[in-house]
Amino acid sequence: MTDGKNANKSVLMLCAEFFDYSKIISKELSRQGYQVDLYDERPGTGFLDKTMIRLNAPWYHPVITRYYRRIIEKNRAKAYDYVFVIKGEAVTPEAVRLLRQAYPKAKFILYLWDAVENIPDCSNRMKLYDRVLTFDPADAEAFHIPFRPMYYAAQYLRASQEEKPCEYDLTFIGTAHSIRPRVVKQLAEQCQQMGKRCFLYLYTPHVLVYAYNKLTNPNFRYIRWKQIHTDTLSLQQVSDIYSRSRCILDIEHTRQRGLTTRPFEMMSMGKKVITTSALIQSYDFYDPRNFYIIDPDHPVLDEAFFSSPYVPVSPQIMERYSVTAFVNEIFEGQC
Repeated sequence: MTDGKNANKSVLMLCAEFFDYSKIISKELSRQGYQVDLYDERPGTGFLDKTMIRLNAPWYHPVITRYYRRIIEKNRAKAYDYVFVIKGEAVTPEAVRLLRQAYPKAKFILYLWDAVENIPDCSNRMKLYDRVLTFDPADAEAFHIPFRPMYYAAQYLRASQEEKPCEYDLTFIGTAHSIRPRVVKQLAEQCQQMGKRCFLYLYTPHVLVYAYNKLTNPNFRYIRWKQIHTDTLSLQQVSDIYSRSRCILDIEHTRQRGLTTRPFEMMSMGKKVITTSALIQSYDFYDPRNFYIIDPDHPVLDEAFFSSPYVPVSPQIMERYSVTAFVNEIFEGQC
């Protein structure tokens, strides 16, 4: 069902595609009545493109500029009310200038779902937007911008209502980076010793990314290429696997302070979480009966945590972290 209050408002949304996260937000905007055009913020998704963007290579900027000129040309007749950028790793100042020139009445919004230090020139690029929000509480305080945590999709809530047998005691689905290969390997071995069943899906975008990490990151000694996947799972596949799992493993990036979507998704599904994030204790939904915090350097499982029941969260807290509340707060400044 579409909400008619935003029927005359249009959004140009720019976000890298990753595990359907951008589509979840785009669909919610459409459900609320916005007219949405969604584009990947990056001109390409190959290894070279991603590397040049991450390095903020000047010689790649003309490629970005041409890409945004094509987007503008394709949507020349439109008068967007909002240009909504998520992360903005590839949205250079020149790209913003072109977009502002093409859509002078649009409000430019930037949402950061990564730490400022991980995004090229982010502290300067933020100044180009009318409204900036972040998932990182430390960045919110440092840069005096609103703190807005991530969200869960309605798909996870629906999946929680389907009765499915528990097939896995511990599940991890995510990108292979930082300490993840080591922690996953160490906990998988502990699960085996306990007689627990695991589902593990470590993803990397390219074999060269894996090779680079293998050479530079000692945590990758714990994993082999045949244990890595280069295809992402769909939202439907992920929610189905989670619905058949007892506990979900959450391993934050070592350069990340904000929470990923995983704790919110599991809250909506009524699933317990084993996490490396001590920061989770500062959130209003935290309950030690639902979240077990492990030391990332020396992770140790507690067998009793697997057998104790999940404690439901209040409907008011659940609603606060829905994708609907997420969109409302970003576009209307309300939770």
